[in-house]
Amino acid sequence: MSLRTLLFRFYHNGKLLVRYIKPGHKIEYLTPPSTGQARLSAPPAGSGHPIQTYFQNARKLFVNGLLNRVTNSLASDLRKRTLQQLLYKDNSKPFLAFVGVSLASGTGILTKEDEFEGVCWEIRHAVNNMFDKLVLVETLPDVDEVKVTDVQIGEFIAKGTNAVVYEAKFRDVEYALKMMFNYSAASNSHAILKAMNKELLPLRKPLRLNEDMLMNSIEYLPPHPNIVVMHFAFTDFVPSIPDSSLIYPSALPARLNPTGGYGRNMSLFILMKKYNTDLRKYLRERGAGLSMHEKVLLLTQLLEGVTHLSMHRTAHRDLKSDNILLDCSEDSTCPQLVITDFGSSYTNKSGLSMQYSSSDVELGGNVALMAPEVVTATPGLFSFVNYSKSDVWTAGTIAYEIFDLENPFYQRARNTSYNVEELPKLDVRVPTMIQRLIAKLLENDPSDRPTAELAATVCQLYLWAPKHWLYGATPSPNEMMQWLLTLTTKVLCTGASYGGHIRRTYVEYQLISTLLKRAEFRLISEALQYCQRVLTPKPLV
Repeated sequence: MSLRTLLFRFYHNGKLLVRYIKPGHKIEYLTPPSTGQARLSAPPAGSGHPIQTYFQNARKLFVNGLLNRVTNSLASDLRKRTLQQLLYKDNSKPFLAFVGVSLASGTGILTKEDEFEGVCWEIRHAVNNMFDKLVLVETLPDVDEVKVTDVQIGEFIAKGTNAVVYEAKFRDVEYALKMMFNYSAASNSHAILKAMNKELLPLRKPLRLNEDMLMNSIEYLPPHPNIVVMHFAFTDFVPSIPDSSLIYPSALPARLNPTGGYGRNMSLFILMKKYNTDLRKYLRERGAGLSMHEKVLLLTQLLEGVTHLSMHRTAHRDLKSDNILLDCSEDSTCPQLVITDFGSSYTNKSGLSMQYSSSDVELGGNVALMAPEVVTATPGLFSFVNYSKSDVWTAGTIAYEIFDLENPFYQRARNTSYNVEELPKLDVRVPTMIQRLIAKLLENDPSDRPTAELAATVCQLYLWAPKHWLYGATPSPNEMMQWLLTLTTKVLCTGASYGGHIRRTYVEYQLISTLLKRAEFRLISEALQYCQRVLTPKPLV
């Protein structure tokens, strides 16, 4: 095949992918970094924003890996010139053209499922590398020791059963400070951390003073966009804070409340990102004005968070709308959703089946929103409770709140015995596929429910895939790879804000990234089949 023919296909077949790009979401090109060498040298350029450089490097690694997989028939010189064009010209069309010619129908470059999985590996590797670098940007620098007196405590934010949260400043940066209520653990770091270590599952930076102790007792969750950002924790004496005797008098130690304080002198403090509100308040105040697209985005973020927990053998066991926080600070079509409050969680590297030998074993937090297989479990010598699909069931109940109805399982103990058909009907404006997915999440038998990963992938397909794929027009493997590579291009090219310009679709790009971080050809195929087989209305005969 001549060079001229190849270049023609670059241009012609690349047009196919442009059709997948949502109108109005302009893909802007990144400036190459000023220093550093990859497998190909970069043209000189001025220094850019660190995040921009991370995206540039991630894209460079992605293109390098992809070239090795799908352009092995090209001469070395052509490969180098192609990569230079993809990385450093002033628009992204050459990159899309590359994807088009590599995977266009009839070229036969990718033919086997393991080859498609190999490209998915390149996608996961590139996006995970990008995400890891972005996590470093927002992670606090090393701190040897923090005391409560180092933190400027501000206004009261919220109080729960086990903790209180205040606005706070540390080193002139705004955070939220969470103080746990300590009624039983002795007033020393070891006892407190041992009693409250579940709260620290999302912790990003343990203090060096306690690092060895913490690392031996906690299975940390890797960072995820839909899990709370928890910077670091420390133990200290409970301080005297204005109005604390009115807000949580019984949790105070006797030295601060001699007549009714039952708390210990020391407790656990957690410095975390400051969020605007929780899901319950947000839906109460603004739920009626949300578009259907925004509601599906909220549900998808929730399912992605549960998927992350499940992938790391963790069950939250206390999901509810006030344990879900929202960041409304970005100028976006939808707030960012994160799961918080891990005090009732269960984690086990061996799996989520927990021995339930006696009624003294804790099953979780909110009984009303416990999955049927949990709330009906009977203790015994050989009894086990399987939490692998319990959180996704609870997410199904919260979906009712997202779509403007009361959570049906708060009315009475219906989670012990109910029929899915008897549950309240969602508004007819809720897409049929989403209605059916929620119904499947609430199946009594966990074997009839989709996994959190499958449910999240179905929602992602509903949001971003061509609609005819969901209703019976099964795409070819090449079409599926074109779609995934186009999403990857959008994330690597435009999935961040630079120079202070916040993108309107920030949460959407972030959500696409969570799909690509775990993308597998097998999973996408399975989710499409599930949509067509289970969630799509069957025509009347």
